[in-house]
Amino acid sequence: MPLISVCFLLRTVQQCVWVLVLAVAVGVYFIPSPIDPEPFIFEGPPPALEGPLAVNTRLQRGRRLFAGQLKGPESFTADQNGNVYTGTVDGKLWRINNETLTFITQMGQNLPECGTSTDYEPVCGRPHGLRLDRHGQLIVADSYFGLFKVDPWTGQKTLLHSSKEGFVRTLLDSLYMPNGFAFSADEDFLVLAETSIGHISRFWLKGHKAGTKETAMNNMVGYPDNIRISDHGTFLVGINTVRFRGRLLPPFLDLLAPYPALKCFVVIPLGWYDALLPSYGLVLELGPDRQLLDSLHDPTGTLTWAISDVFQQRGIYYLGNTDLPFLAVLDQWS
Repeated sequence: MPLISVCFLLRTVQQCVWVLVLAVAVGVYFIPSPIDPEPFIFEGPPPALEGPLAVNTRLQRGRRLFAGQLKGPESFTADQNGNVYTGTVDGKLWRINNETLTFITQMGQNLPECGTSTDYEPVCGRPHGLRLDRHGQLIVADSYFGLFKVDPWTGQKTLLHSSKEGFVRTLLDSLYMPNGFAFSADEDFLVLAETSIGHISRFWLKGHKAGTKETAMNNMVGYPDNIRISDHGTFLVGINTVRFRGRLLPPFLDLLAPYPALKCFVVIPLGWYDALLPSYGLVLELGPDRQLLDSLHDPTGTLTWAISDVFQQRGIYYLGNTDLPFLAVLDQWS
């Protein structure tokens, strides 16, 4: 019997609505999922907001730059002359000097639609991470086109590696969304963020522990994104989403974590997650011995939120994000 006919047989509009919702839900459930998620159960609730995690408003002392000109400046690097480089959600690379913004190049096609939807990323490009090599060339990791060397002044691009070539050595596996990493000051180990499980690992590269992995921080207060080393050897961690309990429900991503079937079932546009996740800005500082030293908060998202990177350059902290239309900077840590 058609759904509309069933609705006419029901006594109330509310019953009809529930029938339609159930029908759509069942239909979505049987659509093949492109992912094969794994279950994960956190050890417990996130740590209390006390001690080094005590709530403050120190992030709100920052300021926004290039509002409406940059969208999603996710990661940063800098040269010896103080020029800062970043890539944005629309596939573009930029140079920043004395609060002046200069376009370098487009990773893919430079279309008017770039940056308006994730549907255009495979065409426009998406530079997620970048660093400078010893020769002053940008090394850019683009999610769709591969690993590139880019001249920061001419914009000339040279492909170093793509997924089609298949020549990659696996250093670590069985990780949950390894999203950001940083070497220690002596490069004897690296710290690695596993974003989807709120976890940071330490992997030893030198010494008697070389080749071993250990937990640096677990059951974190939020989901870590990029990790950068500060001028004094500590690690700065941008928290993409906090795990605080909302007014009515536990954190949305925590609710989904133990249920692979639910992860396949809950298929919603990426932009809708903004309504489900709190606009809370948070940065953590970790010591080289894995201790939590400090945290900077923006509880209301007055300056920024969903922080992807914390890059220190000549006393200024550049706060990255993956989709916001501005660059947030902090002129001093304290």
